[in-house]
Amino acid sequence: MKALDAEYDAARQLPSGDVSAYFERFAAASAEARNRILGYLGRRYGPHERETIDFFPATKAGAPLFVFVHGGYWRRMSKDFFSFVAPPLVEAGAAVAIVNYPLVPGPSLDEIVASARRGYAYALAHADDLRANGRDAYLGGHSVGAQLAAMIAVTSEVRGIFGLSGLYDLAPLRKTMINEWIAMDAEAAVRNGPIHNPPLGNPSLLVAVGGKEQAAFLAQQHAYVAAWRAWGHAARELDAAEHNHFTIVLELADPASPIARALREFIGL
Repeated sequence: MKALDAEYDAARQLPSGDVSAYFERFAAASAEARNRILGYLGRRYGPHERETIDFFPATKAGAPLFVFVHGGYWRRMSKDFFSFVAPPLVEAGAAVAIVNYPLVPGPSLDEIVASARRGYAYALAHADDLRANGRDAYLGGHSVGAQLAAMIAVTSEVRGIFGLSGLYDLAPLRKTMINEWIAMDAEAAVRNGPIHNPPLGNPSLLVAVGGKEQAAFLAQQHAYVAAWRAWGHAARELDAAEHNHFTIVLELADPASPIARALREFIGL
Protein backbone atom coordinates (compact mmCIF):
# COMPACT_ATOMS: atom_id res chain seq x y z
CA MET A 1 0.00 0.00 0.00
CA LYS A 2 2.83 2.45 0.78
CA ALA A 3 4.26 2.00 -2.72
CA LEU A 4 0.88 2.76 -4.29
CA ASP A 5 0.41 5.73 -1.95
CA ALA A 6 3.68 7.14 -3.28
CA GLU A 7 2.54 6.65 -6.88
CA TYR A 8 -0.56 8.77 -6.36
CA ASP A 9 0.90 11.41 -4.02
CA ALA A 10 1.49 14.31 -6.40
CA ALA A 11 3.44 16.24 -3.74
CA ARG A 12 6.21 13.64 -4.02
CA GLN A 13 7.05 15.11 -7.41
CA LEU A 14 8.42 18.17 -5.61
CA PRO A 15 11.83 18.17 -3.90
CA SER A 16 10.32 19.70 -0.76
CA GLY A 17 7.08 17.72 -0.88
CA ASP A 18 5.31 21.01 -0.12
CA VAL A 19 2.63 22.09 -2.60
CA SER A 20 1.79 25.38 -0.85
CA ALA A 21 4.00 27.48 -3.12
CA TYR A 22 2.07 26.24 -6.15
CA PHE A 23 -1.26 26.92 -4.49
CA GLU A 24 -0.04 30.47 -3.84
CA ARG A 25 0.85 30.81 -7.52
CA PHE A 26 -2.60 29.53 -8.53
CA ALA A 27 -4.26 32.03 -6.20
CA ALA A 28 -2.15 34.99 -7.33
CA ALA A 29 -2.64 34.24 -11.03
CA SER A 30 -6.38 33.86 -10.44
CA ALA A 31 -6.67 37.15 -8.56
CA GLU A 32 -4.95 38.87 -11.47
CA ALA A 33 -7.30 37.14 -13.91
CA ARG A 34 -10.41 38.33 -12.07
CA ASN A 35 -9.08 41.88 -12.27
CA ARG A 36 -8.33 41.49 -15.96
CA ILE A 37 -11.63 40.28 -17.43
CA LEU A 38 -15.32 40.58 -16.65
CA GLY A 39 -16.65 37.85 -14.39
CA TYR A 40 -19.98 37.00 -12.78
CA LEU A 41 -18.67 35.24 -9.70
CA GLY A 42 -20.22 32.86 -7.22
CA ARG A 43 -23.49 32.16 -9.00
CA ARG A 44 -25.38 29.47 -7.11
CA TYR A 45 -26.46 26.32 -8.93
CA GLY A 46 -27.49 24.14 -5.96
CA PRO A 47 -28.31 24.20 -2.24
CA HIS A 48 -24.87 23.27 -0.89
CA GLU A 49 -22.71 26.25 0.10
CA ARG A 50 -20.02 25.13 -2.35
CA GLU A 51 -22.39 24.63 -5.28
CA THR A 52 -21.33 27.82 -7.02
CA ILE A 53 -19.94 28.64 -10.43
CA ASP A 54 -18.01 31.55 -11.94
CA PHE A 55 -18.98 32.89 -15.36
CA PHE A 56 -16.48 34.67 -17.62
CA PRO A 57 -18.59 35.71 -20.62
CA ALA A 58 -17.36 35.94 -24.17
CA THR A 59 -16.89 39.30 -25.81
CA LYS A 60 -19.31 38.36 -28.62
CA ALA A 61 -22.48 36.27 -28.70
CA GLY A 62 -22.47 32.70 -29.99
CA ALA A 63 -19.06 31.79 -28.60
CA PRO A 64 -17.90 28.26 -27.80
CA LEU A 65 -18.25 27.39 -24.11
CA PHE A 66 -15.46 25.86 -22.04
CA VAL A 67 -16.44 24.54 -18.60
CA PHE A 68 -13.53 23.77 -16.27
CA VAL A 69 -13.56 21.62 -13.11
CA HIS A 70 -10.81 22.00 -10.50
CA GLY A 71 -8.83 19.21 -8.85
CA GLY A 72 -7.70 18.65 -5.27
CA TYR A 73 -8.44 14.95 -4.66
CA TRP A 74 -12.08 15.80 -3.85
CA ARG A 75 -11.00 17.40 -0.54
CA ARG A 76 -9.34 20.76 -1.17
CA MET A 77 -9.03 23.83 -3.40
CA SER A 78 -11.88 25.56 -5.20
CA LYS A 79 -12.83 27.39 -8.36
CA ASP A 80 -11.16 30.50 -6.91
CA PHE A 81 -7.71 28.98 -7.53
CA PHE A 82 -8.35 28.49 -11.26
CA SER A 83 -9.70 31.77 -12.62
CA PHE A 84 -6.39 32.00 -14.51
CA VAL A 85 -7.77 29.48 -17.00
CA ALA A 86 -10.24 32.05 -18.32
CA PRO A 87 -8.43 35.13 -19.74
CA PRO A 88 -6.52 33.50 -22.64
CA LEU A 89 -9.70 31.75 -23.78
CA VAL A 90 -12.01 34.76 -23.36
CA GLU A 91 -9.53 36.99 -25.16
CA ALA A 92 -9.43 34.45 -28.01
CA GLY A 93 -13.22 34.41 -28.35
CA ALA A 94 -14.61 31.78 -25.95
CA ALA A 95 -16.82 31.87 -22.87
CA VAL A 96 -15.58 30.14 -19.71
CA ALA A 97 -17.32 28.75 -16.64
CA ILE A 98 -15.45 27.33 -13.63
CA VAL A 99 -17.33 24.92 -11.40
CA ASN A 100 -17.13 24.54 -7.62
CA TYR A 101 -18.45 21.43 -5.89
CA PRO A 102 -18.77 20.02 -2.34
CA LEU A 103 -15.65 18.51 -0.79
CA VAL A 104 -15.13 15.64 1.63
CA PRO A 105 -15.71 14.98 4.45
CA GLY A 106 -19.43 14.90 3.94
CA PRO A 107 -20.55 14.04 0.44
CA SER A 108 -19.96 10.69 -1.23
CA LEU A 109 -18.21 10.48 -4.59
CA ASP A 110 -21.58 9.84 -6.22
CA GLU A 111 -22.84 13.09 -4.70
CA ILE A 112 -19.77 15.02 -5.87
CA VAL A 113 -20.24 13.76 -9.42
CA ALA A 114 -23.94 14.66 -9.28
CA SER A 115 -23.04 18.15 -8.09
CA ALA A 116 -20.55 18.71 -10.92
CA ARG A 117 -23.23 17.62 -13.38
CA ARG A 118 -25.65 20.15 -11.90
CA GLY A 119 -23.03 22.86 -12.27
CA TYR A 120 -22.56 22.03 -15.92
CA ALA A 121 -26.33 21.93 -16.50
CA TYR A 122 -26.60 25.38 -14.90
CA ALA A 123 -23.95 26.76 -17.26
CA LEU A 124 -25.84 25.39 -20.26
CA ALA A 125 -29.15 26.73 -18.99
CA HIS A 126 -27.57 30.20 -18.64
CA ALA A 127 -25.52 30.13 -21.83
CA ASP A 128 -27.02 33.48 -22.88
CA ASP A 129 -25.45 35.11 -19.80
CA LEU A 130 -22.11 33.78 -21.03
CA ARG A 131 -22.77 34.90 -24.63
CA ALA A 132 -22.17 31.26 -25.44
CA ASN A 133 -23.58 28.68 -27.82
CA GLY A 134 -24.62 25.80 -25.57
CA ARG A 135 -24.43 23.41 -28.53
CA ASP A 136 -20.71 24.20 -28.89
CA ALA A 137 -19.61 23.14 -25.40
CA TYR A 138 -16.37 21.61 -24.14
CA LEU A 139 -15.40 20.25 -20.73
CA GLY A 140 -12.01 20.36 -19.05
CA GLY A 141 -10.40 19.59 -15.75
CA HIS A 142 -7.18 19.01 -13.85
CA SER A 143 -6.43 15.88 -11.77
CA VAL A 144 -9.75 14.68 -10.28
CA GLY A 145 -11.30 17.62 -12.11
CA ALA A 146 -10.59 15.66 -15.30
CA GLN A 147 -12.40 12.67 -13.76
CA LEU A 148 -15.39 14.86 -12.95
CA ALA A 149 -15.39 16.47 -16.40
CA ALA A 150 -15.33 13.04 -18.03
CA MET A 151 -18.21 11.88 -15.82
CA ILE A 152 -20.27 14.93 -16.80
CA ALA A 153 -19.79 13.85 -20.42
CA VAL A 154 -21.29 10.44 -19.63
CA THR A 155 -24.70 12.06 -19.19
CA SER A 156 -24.32 15.28 -21.25
CA GLU A 157 -23.29 15.42 -24.88
CA VAL A 158 -20.33 17.75 -25.49
CA ARG A 159 -18.00 18.49 -28.36
CA GLY A 160 -14.82 17.56 -26.53
CA ILE A 161 -13.10 16.80 -23.24
CA PHE A 162 -9.75 18.25 -22.16
CA GLY A 163 -7.87 16.66 -19.27
CA LEU A 164 -4.61 17.47 -17.51
CA SER A 165 -2.97 14.88 -15.20
CA GLY A 166 -6.31 13.11 -15.00
CA LEU A 167 -7.47 10.16 -12.93
CA TYR A 168 -9.73 7.95 -15.03
CA ASP A 169 -9.55 4.52 -13.39
CA LEU A 170 -10.48 4.82 -9.72
CA ALA A 171 -9.99 1.17 -8.75
CA PRO A 172 -6.27 1.58 -7.87
CA LEU A 173 -7.11 4.50 -5.57
CA ARG A 174 -9.13 2.19 -3.32
CA LYS A 175 -5.83 0.67 -2.20
CA THR A 176 -4.28 4.02 -1.25
CA MET A 177 -4.58 6.56 1.54
CA ILE A 178 -6.88 8.54 -0.75
CA ASN A 179 -9.69 6.10 -0.01
CA GLU A 180 -9.48 7.06 3.65
CA TRP A 181 -11.32 10.27 2.77
CA ILE A 182 -13.30 9.35 -0.38
CA ALA A 183 -14.43 5.90 0.88
CA MET A 184 -15.16 4.21 -2.43
CA ASP A 185 -16.34 0.64 -2.57
CA ALA A 186 -15.69 -1.39 -5.72
CA GLU A 187 -19.05 -0.50 -7.25
CA ALA A 188 -18.61 3.24 -6.64
CA ALA A 189 -15.16 3.13 -8.27
CA VAL A 190 -16.69 1.61 -11.39
CA ARG A 191 -19.77 3.89 -11.36
CA ASN A 192 -17.61 6.99 -11.17
CA GLY A 193 -14.60 5.84 -13.15
CA PRO A 194 -14.47 7.36 -16.65
CA ILE A 195 -12.61 4.35 -18.02
CA HIS A 196 -15.73 2.27 -17.40
CA ASN A 197 -18.24 4.83 -18.68
CA PRO A 198 -18.13 5.98 -22.30
CA PRO A 199 -19.34 9.47 -23.16
CA LEU A 200 -22.55 10.38 -24.90
CA GLY A 201 -22.32 11.23 -28.56
CA ASN A 202 -19.02 11.43 -30.36
CA PRO A 203 -16.75 13.91 -28.53
CA SER A 204 -13.02 14.23 -29.05
CA LEU A 205 -10.43 13.92 -26.28
CA LEU A 206 -7.33 16.05 -25.71
CA VAL A 207 -5.13 15.13 -22.74
CA ALA A 208 -1.70 15.75 -21.27
CA VAL A 209 0.24 14.44 -18.30
CA GLY A 210 3.55 15.75 -17.05
CA GLY A 211 6.67 13.80 -17.86
CA LYS A 212 7.85 14.47 -14.29
CA GLU A 213 4.77 12.82 -12.78
CA GLN A 214 4.75 9.30 -11.33
CA ALA A 215 4.24 6.34 -13.63
CA ALA A 216 0.71 5.88 -12.25
CA PHE A 217 -0.45 9.20 -13.69
CA LEU A 218 1.02 8.36 -17.10
CA ALA A 219 -0.57 4.90 -17.00
CA GLN A 220 -3.95 6.42 -16.13
CA GLN A 221 -3.88 8.63 -19.20
CA HIS A 222 -2.59 5.97 -21.59
CA ALA A 223 -5.28 3.50 -20.48
CA TYR A 224 -8.03 6.08 -20.87
CA VAL A 225 -6.85 7.08 -24.34
CA ALA A 226 -6.86 3.41 -25.32
CA ALA A 227 -10.41 3.01 -24.00
CA TRP A 228 -11.48 6.18 -25.78
CA ARG A 229 -10.19 4.91 -29.11
CA ALA A 230 -11.79 1.50 -28.52
CA TRP A 231 -15.12 3.34 -28.13
CA GLY A 232 -14.52 4.82 -31.58
CA HIS A 233 -13.68 8.40 -30.57
CA ALA A 234 -10.75 10.59 -31.59
CA ALA A 235 -8.08 11.11 -28.92
CA ARG A 236 -4.83 13.05 -28.83
CA GLU A 237 -2.09 13.11 -26.19
CA LEU A 238 0.05 16.25 -25.88
CA ASP A 239 3.73 16.20 -25.02
CA ALA A 240 4.33 17.71 -21.57
CA ALA A 241 7.66 16.07 -20.76
CA GLU A 242 9.01 19.03 -18.80
CA HIS A 243 6.05 19.38 -16.44
CA ASN A 244 4.94 18.07 -13.07
CA HIS A 245 1.38 17.82 -11.72
CA PHE A 246 1.30 21.52 -10.85
CA THR A 247 3.27 23.31 -13.54
CA ILE A 248 1.18 21.63 -16.24
CA VAL A 249 -2.03 23.43 -15.31
CA LEU A 250 -0.26 26.78 -14.94
CA GLU A 251 0.46 26.53 -18.68
CA LEU A 252 -3.17 27.53 -19.25
CA ALA A 253 -2.41 31.01 -17.90
CA ASP A 254 0.13 31.60 -20.68
CA PRO A 255 -1.54 32.00 -24.09
CA ALA A 256 1.77 31.33 -25.82
CA SER A 257 2.35 27.93 -24.17
CA PRO A 258 1.95 24.81 -26.33
CA ILE A 259 -0.79 23.42 -24.08
CA ALA A 260 -2.78 26.67 -24.13
CA ARG A 261 -2.44 26.88 -27.91
CA ALA A 262 -3.57 23.27 -28.31
CA LEU A 263 -6.61 23.93 -26.12
CA ARG A 264 -7.62 26.96 -28.21
CA GLU A 265 -7.33 24.90 -31.39
CA PHE A 266 -9.32 22.10 -29.76
CA ILE A 267 -12.28 24.36 -29.09
CA GLY A 268 -12.07 26.00 -32.51
CA LEU A 269 -10.45 29.32 -31.67
